[in-house]
Amino acid sequence: EILSIANMADAKAMKAAIKEGGKKGVELAGCADLGGMEFFTTQIEAADGSADMLQAAMDAANKEYDPNEEEAKGGSAPVGKMLLSSGDKQLVLLCYVPDDKIEKVNASEWMKATLLVVGGEFISGDDKVAKGVSVANGDTRFSLKDKDLCQSASVNYLKAKGLFPQANEEEDDWVPEQDDGIEW
Repeated sequence: EILSIANMADAKAMKAAIKEGGKKGVELAGCADLGGMEFFTTQIEAADGSADMLQAAMDAANKEYDPNEEEAKGGSAPVGKMLLSSGDKQLVLLCYVPDDKIEKVNASEWMKATLLVVGGEFISGDDKVAKGVSVANGDTRFSLKDKDLCQSASVNYLKAKGLFPQANEEEDDWVPEQDDGIEW
């Protein structure tokens, strides 16, 4: 079967979204293992505002890690996440909450709270997964701006639930009790 140039471009874009999703999965799993974070909000640039490509990126992020693969991919199924992707026409959001974290966060509630800041549309969802969109109009609503607003709203939702670490300013300013011969 001969692929048209448009289909080849679509296939290439899908492959890029899957690759980015797999890499994000490894990053999120590592952050969860090292930092103890259970929930993240992040962007998938390669999905370019496509719901299908964002879903493929989520699937790649949640794919079971295979230590035999040359390049590490996936592994973040135990991590709750909100993925955002903006294109020219829309911002697409996809939320996933693992079964063992549903008591802490409901995917649909998380999505609705995130969309509220931009007046976005809740597409579908349940306790575990949710989808939303904010359509750009090129006049007063822009998907890039909405992405930033939604990313902040998602993090603020997690903070309000005590699920996002807060910086403690007192711990940030370490001062040695004596100079111990250290030259500054």
